[in-house]
Amino acid sequence: MEFNESLQRILSSRDMKQADLCRMSGIESSLMSNYVSGRKIPTLTNAIAMADALQISLDELAGREAPKRVIEQRLLSDFRELSDEGQEVAVNTVYGLRSVYKKHHQSRVAQTA
Repeated sequence: MEFNESLQRILSSRDMKQADLCRMSGIESSLMSNYVSGRKIPTLTNAIAMADALQISLDELAGREAPKRVIEQRLLSDFRELSDEGQEVAVNTVYGLRSVYKKHHQSRVAQTA
């Protein structure tokens, strides 16, 4: 996926306009228009400003799959924002998923043996 396609997708999914991202990132509208249209690729400084404004990784902004470490950091950050009760629900959900996955995996291994 090209950078401009990824940027368009992100803006659309957040129901944002280019002007919104310009205000949030401090990038001039004419330059942002060039990024969105694909006429220009942003400098690293401007890409960082956009990613920070959108609260996403550079990988995600560029349309690349987020590395596992980024996903883990985002999950931990989201977890910390939960109330104590919310954290307890999240932990119990993860334990339940792990238990179901482990049983499913063991069942598949037994079938192939």
